[in-house]
Order: sequence, then C-alpha cells, then structure tokens
Amino acid sequence: MWHSLSNNSNRPAYSYVQPNRQGNMTTTALLNSLMESSAFERLKSIRFLGGIDYLLVPAPNGARHRYSRYQHSIGVARLALRYAAQRDFSPKQIDVLTSAALLHDIGHSPFSHSLEPIFVKHFGIDHHQATMQVIKGEVAKVRSVHDTLKRFHVDIDAVLNVLSGDDACFEGFFSGPINFDTIEGIMRSRSYAARETWSLVSPEAILDAAVRRETTSDRDKVDGFWEYKDQVYRHVINSPLGILADKACQLLMERHIGQFGPQDYFSTERTAFSKIPGLHKLLKASNFPRAVSDLIDGPVPFKERRFVVDKGGDFHNREDSQRYRQTKQPRELPLSAATDVDIEHYAWKSFDERIQSGQRLL
Repeated sequence: MWHSLSNNSNRPAYSYVQPNRQGNMTTTALLNSLMESSAFERLKSIRFLGGIDYLLVPAPNGARHRYSRYQHSIGVARLALRYAAQRDFSPKQIDVLTSAALLHDIGHSPFSHSLEPIFVKHFGIDHHQATMQVIKGEVAKVRSVHDTLKRFHVDIDAVLNVLSGDDACFEGFFSGPINFDTIEGIMRSRSYAARETWSLVSPEAILDAAVRRETTSDRDKVDGFWEYKDQVYRHVINSPLGILADKACQLLMERHIGQFGPQDYFSTERTAFSKIPGLHKLLKASNFPRAVSDLIDGPVPFKERRFVVDKGGDFHNREDSQRYRQTKQPRELPLSAATDVDIEHYAWKSFDERIQSGQRLL
C-alpha cells in the first residue's frame, strides 16, 4: 500500500511502501502522474470549505491550517488505497478505484461550494458536470488528466461510472453515505471545530471499522462518525459564519459577473479575487458579520442538513442507506443571529460547550 508523506504540506506525495497482493507497481506511477498534472495542481488554489476558510483561518500558521481541495483529494485517495489493501482487487480495478478517489473533486471551481451556485446560474456548470468533462478530456485547459489516464490504460468509462454512481461497486465507498470522500472531508473539518489536542478517531480507524463490520466497537466508531458529521454541519458548514461567508462570495460575484466567463470556472482563487474587488478584504475583516450584513437586505436562505443514526438499519449487514439518514430543510438565517459573532472563538466555543456537558463526539 501507499501513504502520503504529509497530510498538511502543500505538496504531499505518494511513497511506495510495499507491494499489495497484486504487486501493482504501476498504480504508484499513475497517481504521481495525475498529481503532477496541471489540472490537479490547480486544486492547491481551491480552498476546501470555500469562503469560510478565510474567516476561520485568516492567517495560516503552524497551528492553524487553511486546507485545499488538493490536500483533501490526496487524503481520499489514501483511504481508497488502504481499502484496496484489504480486498482482493485486480490491478485494473485498483487503478479505477484510486483514480476515481483522487479525481473526485477535480471539477471544483474557485471557493468550492461558495461560488458554485453563481457558476450554475450564469454558465450552467457545477462540480459534478465539470469533473466528468475533465476526465473525458472535454476541457482543453485541463486535458492533462484525461491524457494521463489514457497513457496508463485506465478504463475511463469505469471511472466515470463509479463517480456518477451508475456503478455501485466497491461496497458503497463512493455511492453510499459512508464513503471515502465524507470520511476524509468531515474529519479534516474537525480542525475548524475542535482543538488539535482532543482525542478523536482517525479517518483510517473509521474506514477500517466500516470495512470490517465485525464488532460493536466497529459499529460505534461509524455511528459516532455520523453523529460527528451532524455537528460539523451545524457548527461549521451551516454555522452563521459559514452561511454568511457563502452569501458574501455569491453576492460580490453577482455584482461583478461581467468580469466572468465559463472559462473562469477552471481558474484559481487568486484569479477570482482579482475579478471580485473587495472580497478578499471583506472575508478577512475582523468585523465581517456586521460588514456583510450591511450588504444584505434581509434573512439569508440556506438548506439545513441534519444527520441521524437510525438503529433500525443493520450495520453488520451494510444497510447503510437505512441506518445513516440525512434530511434537508429550507431555513432562513436572521441577520441578528450573526452580527455579534466573535469570529476567532465561534467554532471553538460551540464545541467546547458540548465537551463540557459530556456529549460524546466519537
């Protein structure tokens, strides 16, 4: 199997440790080549959580990290490789598995989900569609991914089927609620919502439990992860700051939409900042909640997502769609709920209160 040399550096790489059961040496070269492509390198300039990254981590340093889709994608591929080491897959299956994992976010726009609704509204493109176009080689600017897959004889149709959900292979780790992407992404988000000193189950331990499914400990780890996902959405992604960060990005892009074209979907955040005057300053403002409220006329609509464990679904028999449920409800954020938020301590306080009350996270 392979491992990332660094989870936090801006240039992690895969290092060959020992052959898997198939001895598929070409997978190492395939992943390294994909990572070195200009299309994948672009993800270094795409923030993981979008606008809220700039609020919660205004000045990245050794203790606080502002993560990218590049780092997240490599983390997802690491989990896929770990999974492959526990299954008897052919070399071609491993190439499809790992390519799909590494490339699942290749179609994200600058600021990830924060600006995507505006790109959808004006240019009709979202990250699912864009990912498929990149892998098919339909976007000249980022064709290097497609060319690399062809050079290594990877079954591109199989990769597309896995990512689209048309092929529910690999035990639901792409199409099911407990998947590589969610495990890595939610546990990466803990850095925005939890002290580094807290003892939390690692993404690898959650994956192993979800693969193994033998004991009550396995079940409790995965159930705890799903509960933790609910808290991350409530107190980070759909927090008042998260909602206002998305709204600020979208509002200012709308004001400068004449500066944008479809080709900007595959640009970087530096390019986006240059076309949206004032956005960078606004996102890093110490009085951000009040500053953005001056730009908004009324309550901000958003989709509230909640995640609950339904114990009627059998964990050991992989009834995940029954056990791990989620809901989406339209909600509105009153501006009064966010204007007095202390940015520096917002996420920490929300989670500190739950730790002190004895609520279990994982």
